[in-house]
Amino acid sequence: MRATTVVSLLLALVLAGLATFTAQIWLNTERAQILSEVLPASEEEQEPQQKIVVARTVLQFGQRLTRDKLQEIDWAAKDLPNGAFTSIDQLVSDSEEHARFVVSSMEVGEPVFASKITEPGQRAKLSTALTPGMKAISIRVNDVLGVAGFVLPGDRVDIMLTRSQGSGSYVDVLLQGVKVLAIDQIADDRKDKPSVVRTVTFEVSTEEAQKLALAANVGTMSLALRNIGSSETETLQRVTTLDLVDPQVAEELRLQKEKAAAEEAALAAAEMLETGPTDTELMRQEVETLLKGFMSDISGRLNEVETSIDQANTVDSEPVRTVVASSPPPKPLKANVGVIRAGKRSNYLVPRVDPAAPTTAE
Repeated sequence: MRATTVVSLLLALVLAGLATFTAQIWLNTERAQILSEVLPASEEEQEPQQKIVVARTVLQFGQRLTRDKLQEIDWAAKDLPNGAFTSIDQLVSDSEEHARFVVSSMEVGEPVFASKITEPGQRAKLSTALTPGMKAISIRVNDVLGVAGFVLPGDRVDIMLTRSQGSGSYVDVLLQGVKVLAIDQIADDRKDKPSVVRTVTFEVSTEEAQKLALAANVGTMSLALRNIGSSETETLQRVTTLDLVDPQVAEELRLQKEKAAAEEAALAAAEMLETGPTDTELMRQEVETLLKGFMSDISGRLNEVETSIDQANTVDSEPVRTVVASSPPPKPLKANVGVIRAGKRSNYLVPRVDPAAPTTAE
């Protein structure tokens, strides 16, 4: 074998070994990088951990905190929430004087915060669930005004007030985004089944409580359920009965109503002109009409009597005078006249007028 062949083989072996070594180094580097991204960091590289107390079971309003309902888990020390507890011993006590109760319901694994439980020895009452400075006030509702029972503790609603004025009604949005504390006697904000209730309790400010107390006496209040994440306040206008129809139709109805009112007023004025300005004038006219008719009737009867007497007597006029003087009965000085007005009869005494008086003087 020649020397050049041997040298070539040796050089090829060296280059092959160098390539293999280089490839091995590259593979090891890539493997280490992949493992560092996939596998968790070692205990020396992890952030400091701290215990935090969470709910082991579902905790509802009014329940007492016991060890079997709580557990401790690891939590990043730098991310520990304010108001959290790091030990179950801080929450649980065997004595009634230091017992704690749930104010706001919690799910499994949810951290226990001071705002969701009572102080040691304090009972779970509605007053403990109130935000400082806020008040609780209840209003009466039914299945319609209370959104068919779908309003539950923890929801937010708008309160509307409906009132009547004159011949129409109108509605205003009294309060917006009011928090519901309780329905009837239930304050559990984890209640998720709708039920028809009679009262709803809200968390409001003092001024809002005054408005609700006054509104309960001047109109009808109804609730409008809001989206749980909706917090914006809307600028709304009052809605009246005219807003329930098309504006053009509403204007036509208004004009028709005004026209009808004008016609009624004109008719009433015409009746006043026909019947007289006052009741006294009307009575006087009715009495005069009755007197004229009464006197005309008397005059006609007297004429008939005189005619019959003249026909019965012949030549001698003296008996006629005797008959005429003795035949009429004594005439009363006044006549009783009955007037019927508005279904009632009224009697009036009026002086009697003798129509024959001018003819008897000879």
